[in-house]
Amino acid sequence: MSFVKAGRSQRKRLAFWAVLATLLLAVSLGGIEALASLYVPAWPARALNPREPARMRVLSAPFQRQPWLADPDNSWAVRDRERTIAKPEHNFRAVFVGDSFVESRFTPRSVPAAVEARLHGRWPNLEAVNLAVGATDPRSYFFRIRDVALSLQPDLLLLFIYAGNDFMPPDQGYSVWPKLIDESPGGSLVGLVMPRTNWLLVNRLDLAAFFRSRAKAPANDEVKLYEAVTSPPAERLRRTVEYVRAYHFPDLSEQKVAEVLGRGDQRFLEIATPHEGEQEYLLDWMFDSLMSWETGEFDVPARREDAGGFAGNGQVEATLSWIRATAEMAKGHGVPLRVFLAPVGLGDPHYVEFWKPWPRAFGWNYICDEWQGRLASALDRERISFVDLRADLAGVPGTYRKLDGHWSRKGKAIVADRVAAELAALAHSKFHGP
Repeated sequence: MSFVKAGRSQRKRLAFWAVLATLLLAVSLGGIEALASLYVPAWPARALNPREPARMRVLSAPFQRQPWLADPDNSWAVRDRERTIAKPEHNFRAVFVGDSFVESRFTPRSVPAAVEARLHGRWPNLEAVNLAVGATDPRSYFFRIRDVALSLQPDLLLLFIYAGNDFMPPDQGYSVWPKLIDESPGGSLVGLVMPRTNWLLVNRLDLAAFFRSRAKAPANDEVKLYEAVTSPPAERLRRTVEYVRAYHFPDLSEQKVAEVLGRGDQRFLEIATPHEGEQEYLLDWMFDSLMSWETGEFDVPARREDAGGFAGNGQVEATLSWIRATAEMAKGHGVPLRVFLAPVGLGDPHYVEFWKPWPRAFGWNYICDEWQGRLASALDRERISFVDLRADLAGVPGTYRKLDGHWSRKGKAIVADRVAAELAALAHSKFHGP
């Protein structure tokens, strides 16, 4: 009998300590979340962007020639005018989701702003809401739509997939299982219960893709790149080589770095010197891709026709799985979704000509274009509504910026015209039927 009483007593003690530990854990986590709220932007900014809203974007010397690059983000940490969560009465709200191609920070307007301007005269109640965030991918797009865009009462969702860097690795297809910590709080275990703490961890520990792409040079030394590019022609190559070897490829010889950067009469450096018109910028991250491909020993496609042998199917299927999940989610909420496939610069003769001295690095474009073609075929088979923008841009010179590979003002204008036409047709169909 004493053994029974002892057992009951022990179970009560265990239950007491379990309850106490649970309460202490809950209080501790609640306290951490409360403290995090002192440093974290409000929703929806914290669900959209791992960076703080840039009220007055600080620009280094290379960017100061283009005043629109200093445009402040809105309170949601995206490049847009201020919006309301609740859709204004009688408005038609189209929400754009994508990455830096939609942000279009190298042009005076984002893609949504350009589309809104084109349609405003005959459609003043149109809202083209920009939820594009640079250095994000289809996984992030899914959670951005689920956790923010659908809360904005959209009449239409426009999802942009850029062939150059939006294809997911084969092992990162759609999954219901969240990560422990993620730049999309809705895709994170921590974010599900402590969204502010998740944002703070991602921001302070540089866990988002954007942070990993930042300059490798210390902040005080980053200006050295601008000084090298703008130095007298006789010194430009030497000083840039010193920068690249100091911060990127110390094991490569000075001669090898100079040989790669000096090709094409140093056009890689020359195009970034200050000039009138649309300015190109030589940024720190560009050296990694150029030098890695041009000095690598792995095989690359020499022609578009060779790309099929280098493009596995895993990337297309993984990317398609996130688009499929997004389309099903949008359908479940009764919101039309249109996917826009943004190509690399293969269709721009000027872009192709510029990159001829670096055929290995340019081979990446062939692989991306092959993936885009396969994705377009897959979307067609699955009856997911999409627009392949290759047809609009093909053969038109000057539509892509040479160094960063984004749309130029001319290219963005062509895209905005096509998107505006698609948006107008979809809105007409929604309200008046096919």
